[in-house]
Amino acid sequence: MYKVFIVEDEHLIRDSLRHQIMTLAKQYPIVYSDEAADGELALASILDLRPDIIISDIKMPFMDGLVFAKEAKKLLPQVRIIFVSGFDDFDYAKTALQLQADDYLLKPIKNEELEQAIKTVVQHLDEQQATHQQLSKEDDLFEMEIKKNHFLNHLFKQKITISEAFLQAEELGRRFSGKQFCVLLAKTPFNQSFSDYTRFSQQLTKAYEQDDAVLFSSVSSRFIKFLLFDHDREQVLEKAYQIAQSLVHGSGEEVAVAIGPVADRFSGISLSYQKARDMLKTYGSIRKEKIISYEDDIREGELSPTNPFKTDLASRLANAGKQTIPELIAELMAPQGTVERTQMYRLFVLVELLALLKKKDSHSLPQIVQHAHDLDYLAALTHEPENYQTTLAELLPLLTQQPINPAMAKYQSVINQAKAFISEHFSDPNISLNVVAEKVHLSPAHFSTIFSQATDSTFIEYLTEQRLTLAKELLLTTNLRLSEIAFDVGYNDPNYFSFLFKKKEKISPKEYRQKNA
Repeated sequence: MYKVFIVEDEHLIRDSLRHQIMTLAKQYPIVYSDEAADGELALASILDLRPDIIISDIKMPFMDGLVFAKEAKKLLPQVRIIFVSGFDDFDYAKTALQLQADDYLLKPIKNEELEQAIKTVVQHLDEQQATHQQLSKEDDLFEMEIKKNHFLNHLFKQKITISEAFLQAEELGRRFSGKQFCVLLAKTPFNQSFSDYTRFSQQLTKAYEQDDAVLFSSVSSRFIKFLLFDHDREQVLEKAYQIAQSLVHGSGEEVAVAIGPVADRFSGISLSYQKARDMLKTYGSIRKEKIISYEDDIREGELSPTNPFKTDLASRLANAGKQTIPELIAELMAPQGTVERTQMYRLFVLVELLALLKKKDSHSLPQIVQHAHDLDYLAALTHEPENYQTTLAELLPLLTQQPINPAMAKYQSVINQAKAFISEHFSDPNISLNVVAEKVHLSPAHFSTIFSQATDSTFIEYLTEQRLTLAKELLLTTNLRLSEIAFDVGYNDPNYFSFLFKKKEKISPKEYRQKNA
């Protein structure tokens, strides 16, 4: 309800205005607050009552309405003012406009004129209140983002004790006890303006604020930060891939994402952050993939689509013998452009070789295998060419002495298996991402990630391409109707088939057939 205060020196007019306001209160969200006979008395009262609307006469003793209005605006900048006067004077009206008065009514005041003035003022107040609430909501959101960002920074940099962290997490509606953790970082594309932060924070809030296994902040000028946690390690990774896909493909922004290793205890959060941060630094200069996963990079015996160097060492070694080791060492020693990229390449080689060694049926593995997951140790070996070459000379003979365990190079086989399945079943209207993911024994989010990065297209784009390729062939080599072709390539709705075809080829199926006949 908006409070109305009346300032009028003539008591009969005051009585009339009070009666009119009480009558209008039955139709509009207003309430009579109080009244005063002059500006001085009114100023003393409005400080306590804080009215929303003031109806004031202009000509009054001691302090006239115009002076009173100026002082009232100083005390209550948002108050709305309606002037009433017995003088149809241009100078009065001009001054009233300068004071941003909402209306200027001439006495005697007609009911319909006052009602229209009140109606207009109430609309302005409603809009003013809505704007204030929105700004207050944005301020609250930004304040919460600052709090979450501060908390995550302390977690990632080990500047908080475990008991303090668990308590602050509870205050944010999250429980850390007994959970495994993973840090996900995204490189922010924003220009650090408040509106960018607010808009993106609102998107993230809508998507993840109710998810009690996610804590995020987007106010940092460097990273969008996520901390993911769950009792189950696979659930943590699945959530990470889902969020990565959403940020890269659904945000409408140019975003790159790095997923750190899963930590099985609270103390491992910092390491997960460091690995994610270091991987994200390589995006653009060394790596081109938009989703970089630590788990994929060190996945044992697999050629990951998130690995920037598409060297299938498993296949290479399967066909190698002792006599080819010098040649292979020379190949793996070759520079990769810049110094930074060369060191990164050598690090991936060592990680891959050690992963393959761990899968060999051997009881006499070299001591270096103990450092298979210590990237700092392995990175140090890559800085000196002699150390790196010596390490290769030690590892490669072991990998060519006996067959490598076949449980390697899964990602290469996964992509091939998925493509083969799609090729065979794309005409089935029921084929979907979930169906293919289940076929290759991966979660939908993980499969979507590696498939899109291996093929440079999403699952739907790849499936559509297969269907439309066959459709074009059928259009040119058969006399089948469009509805029959649509059904043959996997679409139950001929109109939808025509829509997709025209979107891709820029002409309709009928026009394509006529043009290429």
